[in-house]
Amino acid sequence: MEAIFSNDDLAMEILSRFSALQLSRFKCVSKRWKNLISDPSFLRLHHQRSQLRGITTLLIQQRSDITGDRLGCRMSFFTTCGPFSEDDRRVPIMIRDSFPAKGVVIMGSSNGLVCCRSRQTLEQRMLVIFICNPITREWISLRPTNCHVGHIFAFAFYPFGSSSNKASCFKVVSIQRQKYDQNSYSFVIYSSETGKWKTSMEVCHCEDDLNENKYIHIKGRFYWLTKKQRIITFDLEEELSGVIIAPGPMLRYGVRNSDCLGDSDGYLHYACVDESDLRVWMLKDCHKLDWVLKHQLNLDQFRVEGQVMTDYLQFSIRRVGCIPKDDIFAPGYLALGILTFYDEVIYMIRWGRLESYNFRNGVLKRHYMYHAFFLDHYNYVPATVLPYLATLAANGVLKVKQNSIDDLTSVPATVLPCSTTSAMSGLLGLIRSCGFVASNSSSYQGTRKRKRIKPVRSPHL
Repeated sequence: MEAIFSNDDLAMEILSRFSALQLSRFKCVSKRWKNLISDPSFLRLHHQRSQLRGITTLLIQQRSDITGDRLGCRMSFFTTCGPFSEDDRRVPIMIRDSFPAKGVVIMGSSNGLVCCRSRQTLEQRMLVIFICNPITREWISLRPTNCHVGHIFAFAFYPFGSSSNKASCFKVVSIQRQKYDQNSYSFVIYSSETGKWKTSMEVCHCEDDLNENKYIHIKGRFYWLTKKQRIITFDLEEELSGVIIAPGPMLRYGVRNSDCLGDSDGYLHYACVDESDLRVWMLKDCHKLDWVLKHQLNLDQFRVEGQVMTDYLQFSIRRVGCIPKDDIFAPGYLALGILTFYDEVIYMIRWGRLESYNFRNGVLKRHYMYHAFFLDHYNYVPATVLPYLATLAANGVLKVKQNSIDDLTSVPATVLPCSTTSAMSGLLGLIRSCGFVASNSSSYQGTRKRKRIKPVRSPHL
C-alpha cells in the first residue's frame, strides 16, 4: 500500500472517493496526507465527485408562524438513502450540533455551508446572521449595520471564487419591501470579500408577496418564487433584477406546497402540482425566457387508501385538535404537496410522509426523518426544504474570513476523533474494490503484530 500512495496522482484518485467527514479524519494519518488532502487541486476534484454522488442531507424545518420569530421552529433532518458511508449518515446530527444558538431559522445552504438567522423576540431584538460549517463545526456571525433588511435572506458560497475574484467567498442577500413603496422590492448585499453590507441601487417592481422559504441560487443569480406564480430574479454581479412569469396552469391562490423551484444540471426548474398531474418545466435561456415542459406525471399512482390515511388523520388530530379538511374523506382524495426539485428528483410530502420520485428511473422512495415521523401537510407555513452537500471545499473558509473581518465572532474547529486502524481498513476496502491490490493482502492493524510465544509444557505432564 505504501507503493500505491507514493504516487500523488494515484493517491488523489483513491482519496477523492471518500466522504468529507472521512477525509477530515484521514488528515490525522500523516503530515503528507494532510498536505495532500488540503491541496487546492484535490479539493476541486473531491468537490466535483461529491456533486456527482448527490446531496448528503435534506435540511427540513417547519415554522409555526411566517417568520419563525413569534412561535419558533420545529427542526428535523432527513438523510438520503444511497451508497453512502456510516459517517454520511451522521451528518444530520452534526448539522444540528453546529448551530451556535437554539431556535435558529434556516435561510440557505450552499456547497457545504449553512446560513441561518436568529429569532427576533422580545428578549433579543437584534438580528444576527450565522454562517456554519457542520463538518468542522466552525461558525461566524454577521450583524446588518447601516441598512434596512427584512426577514428573508438568500445565501451563496463560491468555494473556488466568483467571476470577479478567484478567492473563495460567500454572499448574503436580503430582499424586502421598500419603506415608502410597498409595490417594490429592494436588495441589501453582504460580501465576505469586503466584510460590509451594501444597499443596492436596484429596485424590482412587483406587487406579489414572496414565499418566505422558496428561493434558489443558480450560476450567480437568485430566484425567489412569489405567491402568484411569478419569479423575481437578481444578478449578483450586475445587480440587475427582473420578473419572470412561471409556466403551467394557474393554481388556486393560497394552496400550500403546490409549486416550487429547483436546480438540475445548472438550469432553473419550476414544478407545480394540481389535482391530476405533476409538471416540471425547465428554463433553457434566462434571457429569452424559453420554458420547456420536461416532465409530466399523472397522480393516480400516488393515491392510496387504508392505513396510511388513518395514521395521518390520527397525527393531524393530535397536532391540530381537529380534522384539517372536510373533503379528506372524498373518494380519490390525495394529500400531496411538492417541496423541492434537485437533480431530476422531486421531493414531496404525501399523507404527511416525506417521499421522493426519481424521474430518471421512475422509482418512488419513502424517506425517514431525524426527530420527526410526519410533516404537517396543512401547516400555515410550508416547510423549508434545502439540499445540503458535504464537501471539503468549505473547510477553513470561515477561519480565513474571521481573520479578515473584525466584527465577527467564531469558534475554533472541533478536532474529530481519528482511529488509524479504521481509517486504513476503509482505505484497503476501497483499494481492493478498485483492483489496485490483491484481495488476499494482509489488513493494516495499526500496530505491529506481536510474535506469538508457544507455551512451554511441564516435564511432569
